[in-house]
Amino acid sequence: MNQISKISSLFAVLIIAACTSTPKAYIIEGIVPDDSYNNQMVYMLDYETDLWVDSVMVIDRKFTFTGSVDTAVPRVLKLRPLTSVVFIFENGKISVDMAEPESAKGTPLNNELSKYLLEMAVYRVPFIKRRDEIQQMRDIDDITYQKLYDENFKQFGENINLMSDKFFNANKNNALGTFILMNLSNFLEPDKFDSLYAQAGDIVRKFKPLQNKAEINTKQRETAVGKHFVDFTIENGNIDGSMASLSDYVGKGKYVLVDIWASWCGPCIAEIPVLIEVYKNYNGEKFEILGVAINDKREDTIKAIEEHSLPWAHIIDAGNIPISLYGIAFIPHIILFGPDGTIVARDLRGNSLKEKVEEVMRDYK
Repeated sequence: MNQISKISSLFAVLIIAACTSTPKAYIIEGIVPDDSYNNQMVYMLDYETDLWVDSVMVIDRKFTFTGSVDTAVPRVLKLRPLTSVVFIFENGKISVDMAEPESAKGTPLNNELSKYLLEMAVYRVPFIKRRDEIQQMRDIDDITYQKLYDENFKQFGENINLMSDKFFNANKNNALGTFILMNLSNFLEPDKFDSLYAQAGDIVRKFKPLQNKAEINTKQRETAVGKHFVDFTIENGNIDGSMASLSDYVGKGKYVLVDIWASWCGPCIAEIPVLIEVYKNYNGEKFEILGVAINDKREDTIKAIEEHSLPWAHIIDAGNIPISLYGIAFIPHIILFGPDGTIVARDLRGNSLKEKVEEVMRDYK
């Protein structure tokens, strides 16, 4: 082989090596729909910490993030007020169109993520259409409305569960698998989630929000219907600043409806008329309501109690303790305890709450 051929062969080897080697840095190149977004900031959200971790300015309808990352993770780009774009934060060249939620492409995991999101959209579009139709049904009662809404939500959940299996099975130990399981967590039954979580590799299992979900499921099983209540004590839980415990009220021979709420929680405030109606109908020797305020400023809780004229007993300043013990993901979370402290029902709302209380009080002699 002559010298020129040897040099040519060497260059060919170097080019192939450069093309096949793992990227050591990332470049995210994005575009926005039009000039009105120039000079606005694009923000990057870390899913794990729920913090904004980086930002760049849009110039001439374009923006660029650069740097390097040790481990790929799911993240979000946000350009107000456009829809957020999910992407896998990994080394390599990534392209994003902020007008298209499924647009992140260019690296192996982002290409697969785009396929996943596009398939999910096939089910999301009819789900949203049906949801909007139900919301426009002005002539139906609350029970029928809730039934139709729940059926639509359940069908959507079943569809995306089936569709997601093939993607998760192929990505059980990478950032895409992390995003898929996190995305599914609100639709999966606890046993199904736990099964998938158990199958996952360390990259998925060590992702903090998924660890929290697994812990919530464990606590929910420990405090499921039929289980005895788990007590807790708050040092200054009474409004007068004295100590208060759940056992001061629960397990004392009467039914106790415990409303876990916060003054800043809109759905919690919306549930107050239902609770007041139930309180007026049944409060007495056989039934009472207890409010447990969590993750709220003491003065804000007391103000809300006074403003909404809540006549039942309260434990305040409970912080995160009830959520941790009972595996609560959202509030309000309303639990009905039996006279002996057994959990009778959980996550009661609206008409289902009224019906359950009516049922147990009718049979309680």
